[in-house]
Amino acid sequence: MSQRHTAALSTRDRADFEDELDRLRMMRLTEEGIGLGDYLPDFALKDSAGRRWVSSELLDRGPLVLALFRGGWCPYCDLTMVALEEARLAIEALGAQAVGIMPDMPEQVAVTARHRGIGYLLLSDPANAYARTCGLAYELSPNHIRIHRERGRDFPRLHGDTKWRLPVPAVFVVRPDARVAFAFADVDPARWPDPEELIASLDALRDAHPLSTR
Repeated sequence: MSQRHTAALSTRDRADFEDELDRLRMMRLTEEGIGLGDYLPDFALKDSAGRRWVSSELLDRGPLVLALFRGGWCPYCDLTMVALEEARLAIEALGAQAVGIMPDMPEQVAVTARHRGIGYLLLSDPANAYARTCGLAYELSPNHIRIHRERGRDFPRLHGDTKWRLPVPAVFVVRPDARVAFAFADVDPARWPDPEELIASLDALRDAHPLSTR
């Protein structure tokens, strides 16, 4: 956690948050979820306007930089969403496309994109169905639920879910053949790779010859 956001928490909330991180690390979510060299599971998800986007069609256009965000309420995701937007032109210059996925319903996705000035594709993943397919979603502990309830966040309602679930923050560079060429996932939402790492991975893909296609 960043020092600024940690300082804003009460002693109890800080302890519960750290306990939650310890629990998630013991679950080995990042080790068991998709990673470097794996094939990205297919998706068909809607954007804020209700248009359905299919991963295979996006990959036909070139590589993807795919990010999993917890939601527009998350101060860490706020920073990472903006960081990805700032890197978007460099990503597109390398023939790739940035895509964000979050569990909020499409109408809230629209609000988040507008408030953050997001120009890349931002998709809705209700009930974290796709994040679960990737092995990168988890159910919150009772103490973690309490923290969010006290801040007015009702994730089952926001996500169209029956459970209190969140995705693990993650970002992948995906080749056109759907193989993951760069992977970063961490249960601590304060951690995020330098966008230069994403650019370097895309540079390496561009220099690779021949480049596999689907």
